[in-house]
Amino acid sequence: MKVSLRQVNDGISVIDLEGDFDLYSSPKAREILLKLAKEKAPAVVVNLSKVGYMDSSGIATLIEALRALGKYGGKLILAGVNLKTMEVIKLARLEKIFDIKENEEQALASTKSQTQQV
Repeated sequence: MKVSLRQVNDGISVIDLEGDFDLYSSPKAREILLKLAKEKAPAVVVNLSKVGYMDSSGIATLIEALRALGKYGGKLILAGVNLKTMEVIKLARLEKIFDIKENEEQALASTKSQTQQV
């Protein structure tokens, strides 16, 4: 899996994942997500639009990041979740736990509205 990190306005981070988000590749994403939480990133968007497959270790990584960011009020937003990946999220009954947006643009727009409300 390819993992890349971008910084956008207002300290918002976007992590682009490409390939399979599974037991072998999730440690890369986990390391970046937990580093951002340690740095108290206000919001992290995980772009899943190029993820073809996600297993339970991918879900566990996202849950761990959600908890780590939530400890100080940071937000985790999933963007571009395809049908296969959404099936895994729904199977784990987490579709209401994660903030899921249709695409990266919507995810970034939601971070702006959240910061304006504060």
